[in-house]
Amino acid sequence: MEKFDEFDLFLKGMPTGTQEFTYHLGLDFFRKMESSDVSSGDVNVTLSVKCVGDVYKLFFTLEGVIGIPCDRCLDEMEHHVNATYAMSVKYGDEYYEGDDLTVIPESCDTFNVARVINDTVMLTIPIMHTHEEGKCNEEMSRLLDEHSAHGNADDEDDTKCDPRWEALRKLKNNN
Repeated sequence: MEKFDEFDLFLKGMPTGTQEFTYHLGLDFFRKMESSDVSSGDVNVTLSVKCVGDVYKLFFTLEGVIGIPCDRCLDEMEHHVNATYAMSVKYGDEYYEGDDLTVIPESCDTFNVARVINDTVMLTIPIMHTHEEGKCNEEMSRLLDEHSAHGNADDEDDTKCDPRWEALRKLKNNN
């Protein structure tokens, strides 16, 4: 994974109060982050950093669209990204990453947020991501139906049935 200097936050020099940063994520960002499933990207990120004592509270807002492959037909589909994420960062003796708090060593002048942003986008993608019903590539859908086990499950044509399953078919038909 390549490092993005434009995502470095110079926390040590940040004034008390709230600072705001904006980023745009295109395909180049996702390629550098090695997000192989993402084929296009147009996501805007707003980051508010609030310095409260020795803790920096980071609030991310992400909105946009990425292109990912449909699990059913493999054609690109649009996935809308609309997410928020909050975390806290503070300086300490050694690096530590918890659920709500990340501690970075005193020797670090910056905290790079590229990985946090990428992870937030990736977590918006559902486990099963498919086109809406009827929007899949028709040719691929036809091939899938033709070659899937459930595509012929209700066929009563014995010529299509694997003879090894005949005993199970008899049990099924008797009930």
